[in-house]
Amino acid sequence: MKRPQLISILICIYCILTSLDLIETWVSTKDISGPVALGLWISPVAFFWYMQQKALFRLKESPLLLGLALFSSFNGMLGSLRVLGHLGIACAFGAILPPMPIRILWLAASVSWMPAFDWFGGRFFSEYVTVARILLATVPSWYFVRSIQKTSGEQY
Repeated sequence: MKRPQLISILICIYCILTSLDLIETWVSTKDISGPVALGLWISPVAFFWYMQQKALFRLKESPLLLGLALFSSFNGMLGSLRVLGHLGIACAFGAILPPMPIRILWLAASVSWMPAFDWFGGRFFSEYVTVARILLATVPSWYFVRSIQKTSGEQY
């Protein structure tokens, strides 16, 4: 089975723990589109791990993304810049996926579940924030899942 190394899993857990404010933000605003967008956005991770259960070789994580995840999460916690912590979560999960060109677009789409998207979208397209959030999370994730399906037999 292709599993991420223990250090990658620990970095993901650390990034999640430093960004627990996401739950508070979503509960206080009573907006369900943020958690739904996160669920849609993270679906390639779950799908990739499901598809690779019978593979016998190890996945090589991206040390650059793991380092960026640690750096941004730590600085976000240290400087109370929550968006950096959220960026850390995105980089940590992006590091344990296969290196495909769509991964860059998928990482950029992580802004869809961040509370900063509400702030930005509320200023420019307030009527369509929920629709834009769901579409921005769904389209790259769907394409990433399709790319994983096509290359599921190859070694990464």
